[in-house]
Amino acid sequence: MASPRTPPRSTGPEAAKAAAAIAKQYLATPHGHGSSTHASSGGYNDLYQRTVKPWLWADISKHKQTTFDGMIAYQLHMSLSTASRESVDPHRLFNQCLEKVLPICNDPDLLNHLRSYCEVEGAETARYEPFTNACNRALSLLEEVDVPHLGKGSPFKILFHRNDPNVLDGFHGTLNSKRKPDIVVTTLACARRIWGKGRNIQWKTAITHCHKKPKDLQWHDVLSAWEFKRTKKAISLPTRKYGPNLCRNIACVNDVGTMEPPTKPDVRSPQPRDIGDDDNESRPEEPPLVQLASYAAEMLCRAPAVNHCMNILVVDDVAWLWWYDRQSAIQCTGINFLDDLPRFLVLLLVFQRFSTMDSWGFNPELDPVVVKYHSGQLPLNQMVNLSQTPFEFDIPVEDDRIKVNLDPKKNEYSRHTLVGRGTRVFEGHSEKLSRDPDDPGVLMNERAKHAAIKIYWPDSSRPSEQTVVQKAREAAQRIDPDLLDNLPLIYGAYTLSKYETGHIRKFLQLWDRLDENQQPIYHSRTLNITISEWLSPLWQLPPPNFMLTWYEIVRCHFAMWIAGVKHCDPSEGNMLFRTKDNENHGVLNDWDLSEVDDLNDHMGLERTGTIPFMAMELLDSKFWLGGIRREYRHDLESFVWMLPWAALCYEGGSRKDPPKLISSWQTGNYEHCRQKKGDFVSKFNRVNINEVIPLQWRGFWPLIGRLVKRFLRRYRDRVDEEFEGNVLPPDKTPVQEYVDMLEFMRKLIRDPPVGPLDDVPFPDDYLSKIPQLPADTETLIRGRGRGAGRARGRGRAQVQVGRGDSRGPGTIQANLGSERSTSGSRRSARIKAEEEEKKRQEEKKRREAEERKRREAEEKKKGKKKDSDS
Repeated sequence: MASPRTPPRSTGPEAAKAAAAIAKQYLATPHGHGSSTHASSGGYNDLYQRTVKPWLWADISKHKQTTFDGMIAYQLHMSLSTASRESVDPHRLFNQCLEKVLPICNDPDLLNHLRSYCEVEGAETARYEPFTNACNRALSLLEEVDVPHLGKGSPFKILFHRNDPNVLDGFHGTLNSKRKPDIVVTTLACARRIWGKGRNIQWKTAITHCHKKPKDLQWHDVLSAWEFKRTKKAISLPTRKYGPNLCRNIACVNDVGTMEPPTKPDVRSPQPRDIGDDDNESRPEEPPLVQLASYAAEMLCRAPAVNHCMNILVVDDVAWLWWYDRQSAIQCTGINFLDDLPRFLVLLLVFQRFSTMDSWGFNPELDPVVVKYHSGQLPLNQMVNLSQTPFEFDIPVEDDRIKVNLDPKKNEYSRHTLVGRGTRVFEGHSEKLSRDPDDPGVLMNERAKHAAIKIYWPDSSRPSEQTVVQKAREAAQRIDPDLLDNLPLIYGAYTLSKYETGHIRKFLQLWDRLDENQQPIYHSRTLNITISEWLSPLWQLPPPNFMLTWYEIVRCHFAMWIAGVKHCDPSEGNMLFRTKDNENHGVLNDWDLSEVDDLNDHMGLERTGTIPFMAMELLDSKFWLGGIRREYRHDLESFVWMLPWAALCYEGGSRKDPPKLISSWQTGNYEHCRQKKGDFVSKFNRVNINEVIPLQWRGFWPLIGRLVKRFLRRYRDRVDEEFEGNVLPPDKTPVQEYVDMLEFMRKLIRDPPVGPLDDVPFPDDYLSKIPQLPADTETLIRGRGRGAGRARGRGRAQVQVGRGDSRGPGTIQANLGSERSTSGSRRSARIKAEEEEKKRQEEKKRREAEERKRREAEEKKKGKKKDSDS
């Protein structure tokens, strides 16, 4: 099969139409979303550039901007020893570096390489050799420059190396990617592996190979990726004397999706060239900054944790430096590296003087083998499969430490993302873990050797997952100790605050907003590690067992909600189970996006939810912009959307790909998902269950259909009310929502029109075992009505559940906030809700009657007119 090729660049009307089409595609990506939302929702079927580019565009379109000098000053600041950072002014040090590199600007060999870069003819690829030669020549000269506080030398012996046309493979769960940066910055250790042939060749020998097509570069070899675009036939090399002052101030690029070069193109790309990362369909050239971001996504996902990366776009003689981390991208103003050669040399000097690999973004704790590799500490015969080599690391827990073995090959969860939490889950082992949280006198020994290692970047303003789970376990102990079987066990957790993304933003003063006192507030993400019990996915259970554990999880979620610990992200990946005493217990996992009432609220910069399972009302821009408050009914609806998903994807203890009927839910586009879920319900009765539904799930299908229709009908009724301009009825309390759904399910299973469904289990005691807090426990209960806020309630009220007959118990106790009417009398929330609903129905009937009368009058009038005309 022939390799796919890039079509020639054109500059006429057709090119403008193509650019407009690309821009339209990017703008179709919902505001506020990006690669993380799309990946966590299972939206990627492949990782071709054409597939990921809209979501990467969404990530980088929200980038911050700073000056080139400011970014280099920050890099100098971080290159200093900890003791020197307080006393040395990085901006003054930057000016000292400029003075130090001025003599190098006149080096004849360096100028000859730059002149060749300017005058070389042919394709963009013809510029790679003179550019790498110029940069490596500069690095050899800079090594002898003695800089205050930085000294001489190059700790890692960095060098520039051509990569194109070598294709770098990325691995992201079940999906693979192929990318091809033009030039990369790497180390002598990498060059020795590629060109040394078993010998420890010297740096000066290694750079003689760097302009050649490489043999085996991999993502862990890349310190920085550079993308080149040629738009001019020739460039003029300045003849003036270089000085420390900036000659040209080149602005940041604002439209990152349809970026035009800084000058008008006067050359067309000659012949198409292989791209190696897409299918055989011809396609317009990718926007260069989106291409650059795709390299950053690969670099941030190449190891259990990567702190950041820095890539550079070069258009002719202008270079833009980009910083990427899990919070966002930061773009620097551009520099003309010919006019402002001294500044470009300072950039190379700073790169060369990085004293630790974490300056390049590598994490010494969670990628130790690759760090040793670049440091030259590994023999040549060990330089294979570096990113797949197991390693050990310590997690401090109180006065003890947990030593955990992590095997990168046992990656249970990984997604291709740029901005976001970047969650990765590995299977690990430990001989010694922390004490049992339920019994501090018991050490978690044998049963804790098999552990889940979760590495992620949560919002720093959120409480840690360990804190949330501990709050949930404390609430379970008060409410019903049996609920502990439905909560995860976290053995230990560690926050690596030194890698917080807010450090660079505070230095560069890139704040997110100002508080009421006009003081800057900086958003930040922090690297977290949690070690928890290894649990099994719910899809391994047959349907009846699945339903029973599903009930348990719904009950646990409800109990935690009324206790003030709100999960806020029920999804397929969070539904697990453990086996205890030969019984399966459903476990609600992943509490890192939860809201806890008695803890400080986070900044609210991150809306939560896994799109395929989100409530219909939340699949709206109003929610993502902060206009809809998440209620208990939204999470409850998420659990219901998991049922058709399970019936169509779970079969015989295995998980299969979603069929066409629901695969369209897997997207980061909430509007698209909302539409497709509505279409699914509309077509529900036309589904041929004998062809689509696995045999074990067919008896469940009528129940599932009634449940999803119930919630869809409720959503559409609310939409109609809003369209008519009516005041929406107040939300039911969590207890009412929970009880009503259980009663609805019980009736469907036991009575016509659907039932009886003998194969569908329903635990009768769930209606009599409503989780409730002790009477002396104060609980935050959300306020009633729209915009009412939250209210504290201690009262306990009777809630009518049934009529005392065979359908269920007569009454149950529930923890509800008491509410006073305008007359001062106390009425239960359920009675009030029923009255409001009755009024709403009466008003609806009155409007319908008036509409009928109006239409009858119009038809009667038309009939009389017709008679008179005849």
